[in-house]
Amino acid sequence: MFSFFSNAQKVLDQLQTLITLAEQVVLAIEQTAQATGPEKKQMALQMLVDLAHSHGLDPPMLLLHTAIEAAVRLTKKQ
Repeated sequence: MFSFFSNAQKVLDQLQTLITLAEQVVLAIEQTAQATGPEKKQMALQMLVDLAHSHGLDPPMLLLHTAIEAAVRLTKKQ
């Protein structure tokens, strides 16, 4: 029973890390990249993959795309 909760906490921590990384990547690209939307997304995806791997994470591509899209929407609301 306790191992389930400790594993769930680990997953939540990893997800929070991925979300934070995605937000930082999107902010950095929005401030520095002179590119089209699709080019920015491809750059963000590659940066996020690299950063996630450097943090020991290997999320599925769908989750990476979702995190980037969410971060884009959050930055446009601010």
